[in-house]
Amino acid sequence: MPQYKRSPHPGVVLAKRTRKRDGVITVTWRARYRDPDTLLMVWETLEPTLSNATARKTWAKQKSEALSRRRAELASGAPIKTHTPIENATDDFITSCKHRLRTSTVTHYGHGCTKFRDWAVRRGIHFTESLTPPELVAYREHVISERRRAPKAGGTRGTRATTGEKRSPESTNTYLRTTETLLLHWRSLGLTPTLHRDDISESLKPLRARREPAEFLRTPDLQLLLLASVKQYTAMYTETRDEHAGRRPLGTTPKHTPIAPFVAFMLLSGCRRSEGLSLRWPLVQLNATDREGRTVGEIRLPAEIPKTHQARTIGLEVSPGLHRLLSTIKPTTARSMGHLFCGHQPYTVDLVETARARLMAEYGAPKFSWQVLRSTCATFLTNAPGIWGAATVFLSARQLGHSVAVAEKHYLGEHRGVPREARTLEAAMGIDAQLEAVTAAARPSSQALRLVTSQ
Repeated sequence: MPQYKRSPHPGVVLAKRTRKRDGVITVTWRARYRDPDTLLMVWETLEPTLSNATARKTWAKQKSEALSRRRAELASGAPIKTHTPIENATDDFITSCKHRLRTSTVTHYGHGCTKFRDWAVRRGIHFTESLTPPELVAYREHVISERRRAPKAGGTRGTRATTGEKRSPESTNTYLRTTETLLLHWRSLGLTPTLHRDDISESLKPLRARREPAEFLRTPDLQLLLLASVKQYTAMYTETRDEHAGRRPLGTTPKHTPIAPFVAFMLLSGCRRSEGLSLRWPLVQLNATDREGRTVGEIRLPAEIPKTHQARTIGLEVSPGLHRLLSTIKPTTARSMGHLFCGHQPYTVDLVETARARLMAEYGAPKFSWQVLRSTCATFLTNAPGIWGAATVFLSARQLGHSVAVAEKHYLGEHRGVPREARTLEAAMGIDAQLEAVTAAARPSSQALRLVTSQ
């Protein structure tokens, strides 16, 4: 029976390779073994210094022992070593975000991920598996020390230049949070074997940011805003071609798309801009009743509309004036039951942003944004004792679609001048007369609205 001699370096095979070129014979040695992590057969060329049999045998023994130790580590639960380029992993993360997040959120993530990717490549980190806690600390210091970028004076559109000012803590924390989200995603895929969840959180610790009180409009500004929107709503051209030709009465062509009902709705409902633009009439139930059987109306937002993907109901019992406004502008035909406020075509982001700028620049409206209107609604609802009594924090949070913690942190106690006798939101804001003016301008009997809807 033949006797088989055991290899001194099991798992590693040495192979001689002889090449002849231009009459010169070159001899090289290669080693063949199976990689424990990828389970693929690997050929590795030995260094020219391993020119004698003893040196090659010693190298093969050491390689065999290293492969044996690695197999034991994997059997004990060690993560598999991979080599994932940071550029590819970043692109895959952004692509995955496109299938589950909003476009604005994907764009926001893209800026932070691109910054981290470019920094890593410049630092010589080409694989996600090479990231370590000290490297993340170095990136945090890099983001903190960076200067703010702003539009370049006299440059072309979109050109930005670095200023001498420090970036604000809020902006710095935005980049750090985006990077943390990216790394946690990689960690869940096993692409960062040297990083633990605690390592990521500790290395990318956010800066202490300033906490400013919630920005909201007070009663005088709210009155000016609604009156300005009515002026914009009723503004007419002096004379148009059709009017000059006698095809319609003089001074009956609206100058702008009517925005007053949209402004009043955003103020009294507390909706986000995206929610207000996405609403359709079938979601507005003006005949809905409360627990006592009174007709109060409600708006039901399905889960696909809010950015939190949490369905919620906006009760109109807190604002009878908003109920009357919606009843006034509601179409009478089923064919017109599309988006709110828009007639044939839905309002777009550009349209409402242009209208907002025009209200402030031409019609005397105070400085505001759609988020400020939402904050104003939340502030008055949370601090109006006559509307919900002791349950203002809880019920206002449900109405606005955020947590009770957010209501307590940002809105509770911010406005202490709400009258106790105010039972409705418009009464708490002191805008009853101005809201009635908006409703009157939007009545179907109004000449402006009749002409707009007939086009």
